[in-house]
Amino acid sequence: MRLLSNRGLEWLRQRIMALPDPCPVNHPDIGALALAGQIAPVLSGLRGRISPIEVIVLRRLTPELVRQGALRVLDGARDDAMIRLTLAGGLVAPTDPLWQLACEALADDPDIALAYRLALCDDVALLEQAETVLTTLPTRITSDHVANVSQLLMQLYRHGARRPRLSHPRAFTLIFDHLQALADWGRDARCTASVARMAFCLRLLDDDHPVGDMMSELIQAQRPDGSFPVKLGFGTADQTFSDAVQPTVQVAMALHMAAWKRWRGPAPIWLQPHPVQTVARELADRMAVMDIPADMALFVATSLTRATGENWLVRLKPSRHATPADLERLARACFRDPIAARHVRGWLGLTRQDTRLIGLASAEAAWLAGRTVAIASPLPDQLCQMWDRAAIAGNVEAFMECARIAQYHSDGPTTPAIRAMTRRLCVEAFTQGASLPRMLQMLDRLTQLSRLFEPEAKAAAA
Repeated sequence: MRLLSNRGLEWLRQRIMALPDPCPVNHPDIGALALAGQIAPVLSGLRGRISPIEVIVLRRLTPELVRQGALRVLDGARDDAMIRLTLAGGLVAPTDPLWQLACEALADDPDIALAYRLALCDDVALLEQAETVLTTLPTRITSDHVANVSQLLMQLYRHGARRPRLSHPRAFTLIFDHLQALADWGRDARCTASVARMAFCLRLLDDDHPVGDMMSELIQAQRPDGSFPVKLGFGTADQTFSDAVQPTVQVAMALHMAAWKRWRGPAPIWLQPHPVQTVARELADRMAVMDIPADMALFVATSLTRATGENWLVRLKPSRHATPADLERLARACFRDPIAARHVRGWLGLTRQDTRLIGLASAEAAWLAGRTVAIASPLPDQLCQMWDRAAIAGNVEAFMECARIAQYHSDGPTTPAIRAMTRRLCVEAFTQGASLPRMLQMLDRLTQLSRLFEPEAKAAAA
């Protein structure tokens, strides 16, 4: 089984290395490359060491390619190739904020397959939906249903790296009966990918489940070039990458599960992403190397301090004089950021009872002066509705004004429209050639949104 698996991987290697370097994002075989990138970490985990296919995939699957695919997903693309490219992006670009934003966009999209969304987040509601699908036997079985069920189960088990918690122990029995019915259908239909998927999934539920009959049928179907056909049966013709990648990949996974029997590598680590904060930091790094005019130095230093946590007031040495209008703008910028407020307060020599802050917005002025500010009331429903309407309409000014008001309240739930608008503002921050005032405006927006949507990063830093 290991020998046959290696023959299949050699076929994948030849097809992957035949792709252009660099591979364009619109190449017809980009979906096949992404599929190989998805299963590469799985094969490495089953082997307990890096699989050869993982090394091979990295020669064509690059961070730049993943970023181009992420931009298309954020622009609304939902074709299978771009979704798979995003799912495979964690192999080469786990810290890329655009890839993280694309993952969030797909996880928020109810129109894509549940298995894809489950691969991108651990939402309890999605787990409940997946359990319902897995425990319900359909009236009519198709290859698409087999693929959907197998992908859901593989994601629940993280391909063998963990055992999921279901609502009741009997759910495992119902899933097992479901898989048995699908396995019988796959063998009757002579569908290579379905048989391979069921062999893999049955071993996920039961390490000792006998899959010898299914594996023997799969082994006999291997072509001389190392690939596997769509339908079980004898053949000698060479196959194209896009035609044979799906059955070959699925059989390779089944052969690995049969040969190595269990997950042997480290458990996959899902890092909690902070894409808004990361985008803000990248924008701040671009601003840091620019020439800062003296009349903007105080505001730029404050914004850079908010974005990076470093004291840019000491670096840029702006004027220590601030008008009431300047103080109002600084108070608004520093609100709910204790680090930036402390640095600005020390640089301007503000005190808790400073008369220059009288007449400004009370909570923002109190925060900048170092006085006690209570933020405990829940987010009002009316504000949530206004915020959501502004996001749907694409009204940036109204959206940011609602975000500013939301800072006066404790963190509340957000809607898909609000999150989508936030992602659009993040993508806008990557615009090249923007003026310094425009970049400063975008940075202030992103840091404000990061405090609302990614507060755990600030808490960890504190």
